[in-house]
Amino acid sequence: MINSLYQTLSKIGFAHPLHPPITHLPLGLIIGGFIFAVVALVFNQKSFLQTARRCMVLALIALPPTVLIGLADWQQYYGGALLFPITMKMVLAAVLVVFLAVAVKLGLRKEYGPMRVIPVYALSLLAAIGIGYFGGELVYGTSRSAGEVFANPAAEKGVALFNKTCSVCHFSDKTETKVGPGLKGLFQREKLPISGRPVTDANVRLTLNTPFDQMPPFDWLSAEQVDELIAFLKTL
Repeated sequence: MINSLYQTLSKIGFAHPLHPPITHLPLGLIIGGFIFAVVALVFNQKSFLQTARRCMVLALIALPPTVLIGLADWQQYYGGALLFPITMKMVLAAVLVVFLAVAVKLGLRKEYGPMRVIPVYALSLLAAIGIGYFGGELVYGTSRSAGEVFANPAAEKGVALFNKTCSVCHFSDKTETKVGPGLKGLFQREKLPISGRPVTDANVRLTLNTPFDQMPPFDWLSAEQVDELIAFLKTL
C-alpha cells in the first residue's frame, strides 16, 4: 500500500521523500514554544508562557506521524540501510520525544514559570536542530554544488536536477553504494551498474524510464531534463 502511494506520487512528478516537508510542523512548533517562553520571561507575560506550553503539546502530537513517515521514506528510498545520519536521526528523535514529554509535563504545573521550562524547551530545540542537521547531511552532504561552473551549460542545470532527484540514493563523488550504486566515473565504465547494459546515453534514458530493483521510475522527467542530467553524469 505504501509502495503504491510512492509510485502514484512519482507518476505525477513528486519523486521526493515525504518526510522532509512534514518535519517543518513539529520543528516550527518547537521553535515557537521556545521563543514564546523567552518572551514570557523577558516581558513577564504569562499569556506567552501558556502559548509556549500549547506549542510543545502540539509538537509532541505532531512528532509520531512525522517519525512514521520518516520510517516509510527510509524503507522506500534507503532500503532500511542504517547509514550514520539515519542512525543519528533515530537517536535524536528518541531523545526529542523524551524532552517534549518532560516539557509537556512541566507545562501542566501552572506554578512553574519560564525559568523552569526554558531549559527543557532549549534542549528540545537543540535535539530538533540536530535531527535537521543530519537530515541535511543525508541528502546534501555529498552533493555537487549547484553553483559549480561547467563547460557544458546543460551540465550546470543537470547538477541541480541530480541533487533534487538522485542524490538521495546515489553518490556523485564516490563509487560506493549509498542506497543505489555510486555514479562517479559512470561514463568511463563499460557497463551500467545493476543492469549491466553498455554505458550509453540511450541506456541511461532507458534506466530512468524502466529502472531495476527498487529504483523508482523517472518517466515524468522531460527529454530536456534527461539530457541535462546525462550531461552532468558525464562530468563525474
